[in-house]
Amino acid sequence: MIIRKRPIISWLLNIDNVEDEGKFGVPMLSKKQHFGYLANGLKFLSDVRQTQPDWGLPELLMPSFEVVMKKSAKSFYGIDHQLFQEFYKDNVCGILLSRDCGTIVYGFGEDTLHVWLFREDGGISNLYMYFYIESTKDNVRHIYTWPTLTADDQLFAGNKEEREQIYERLANKLMVYLAVKKYVKVETIIVPVGTTAKLDDKILGYKSKEKVRNESGQEVIVMDSRWFRKIVNDNEIFVRGFFRFQNKKDEKGEWYKELIFVDSFVRHGYHRNALIEEENNSKE
Repeated sequence: MIIRKRPIISWLLNIDNVEDEGKFGVPMLSKKQHFGYLANGLKFLSDVRQTQPDWGLPELLMPSFEVVMKKSAKSFYGIDHQLFQEFYKDNVCGILLSRDCGTIVYGFGEDTLHVWLFREDGGISNLYMYFYIESTKDNVRHIYTWPTLTADDQLFAGNKEEREQIYERLANKLMVYLAVKKYVKVETIIVPVGTTAKLDDKILGYKSKEKVRNESGQEVIVMDSRWFRKIVNDNEIFVRGFFRFQNKKDEKGEWYKELIFVDSFVRHGYHRNALIEEENNSKE
């Protein structure tokens, strides 16, 4: 897989960037109301950009991370409104690179999630979708967008049922992804610009000999592989109390094992070299 440059990302991450302003926009649509709605959505994103939010590095979802998302999704549905409030309080926003969707830009207002979806067309980042979701205290979401947008064949493929579900599916994906990042102990790997990451079957969910080439123009965070890049985990990790055998010496100086109980404690985060780096170092 090659992560190519996406003008919308370069523009968002660099407030002084005017070079890429002509390389993103709204696709030419026959229905003027759809074009106008998306153009207004792009203008709103431009207004948000002027506030200089901390977008962070783009993050690429890999199969191993999506497995964690699927397994933990039900745990977060019951606290959906609470998550909306927490993400708003934390000024959460970002850029998600999805293999099946495109470039997803998102940000939280008060009890509200704003979502912009871009796709690359011949080196141009085009806005195909903009919507926002309001969350209520009873964990019900209200989605706001142009009502006939998904009926536009120039923007969407698939049958009517699939198109009508796209907003809810995308919202679920974002909320679970962010909840996993916050509440599940995950590891992040930064892939530098111009490097090729080689993946093998030791990593859950990857095909043998698969590679990721970063030609995006900025660093990208891959979620979540351990083989090819340095791991940074700065979270505090709670360790439950447990029993273990402790080696001790008796009065005669002879070793024996005594069963002891270790109280629960908090282990601080860690930085660990990539496995491939450790392997290379061992050969030197």
